[in-house]
Amino acid sequence: MIGILDLQVCNLTSVSSAVYNLGFDYDIIEIEERNKLDKISHLIIPGVGSFSNISKEYFKKPNFNLELVKYVNKGKPLLGICLGMQFLATEGFENIRSKGLNFINATVDLMDTDNSKNYNLPHVGWNEINILKDHKIFEGIKNNSNFYFVHSYQTILKNNDNLFAETKYLKNFPSIIINENVFGFQFHPEKSSKNGLKILENFCNLKV
Repeated sequence: MIGILDLQVCNLTSVSSAVYNLGFDYDIIEIEERNKLDKISHLIIPGVGSFSNISKEYFKKPNFNLELVKYVNKGKPLLGICLGMQFLATEGFENIRSKGLNFINATVDLMDTDNSKNYNLPHVGWNEINILKDHKIFEGIKNNSNFYFVHSYQTILKNNDNLFAETKYLKNFPSIIINENVFGFQFHPEKSSKNGLKILENFCNLKV
C-alpha cells in the first residue's frame, strides 16, 4: 500500500492517478491519521505551494512527525516530490525561515538567475537530469533523460553524498537526492511521461 500525504496545500490528483495507473493501491493520509503509517509500505509527499505554508500546516500536528520519524527509522521508503523534496531539508527560506523535516542535511533557497529572458523564475518545463551515482531507482532510466520541472527554489545540500542527479538551469541544482530510504525528486514524475512513470514505479517497487 502506497501512502500519499495530504497537507491541504498540495494537488494529490495527478500523483494518486499515476500510482493507481501503475497498478499500486494507495491511501490518502491526512496529518490527523498518523496511525495509518503503520499500514503502508511506502509514503509520498507531493508538493505544490510554498515551503512556509507546507511547514505551517505540517507542524500543526507534531504527533504525526513523531510517527513519521519512526516510519523512516524502520527503513520504509519515503519520497518527496518537488516542494515535497525541498521539505525533506532542515529548513527553508521561502517567504520566511521555516522548519523542514530534517531527513536531508540541507537548506532551501531561491534559485540563481541572470536577469535575462533565458533563465527566468520559475523554472518551468522539460529538462535533463545528469545521473551522478548508480542506484536501483534509476533502473530503466537513461542518463540525460528529460523530466518536467516547476519550481523557483532549490535544495542546497550540506553533504554531496546525498546528491544522485543534478540538472542545469543557469547553474547546476540537485534534481534527485537520496539518504538511505529517503528520496527526493525535484521534478514531477507524475507529469514526466514514460520516464516519470518508470522512476515512480521504481520507487513503489523498492523493498522494505
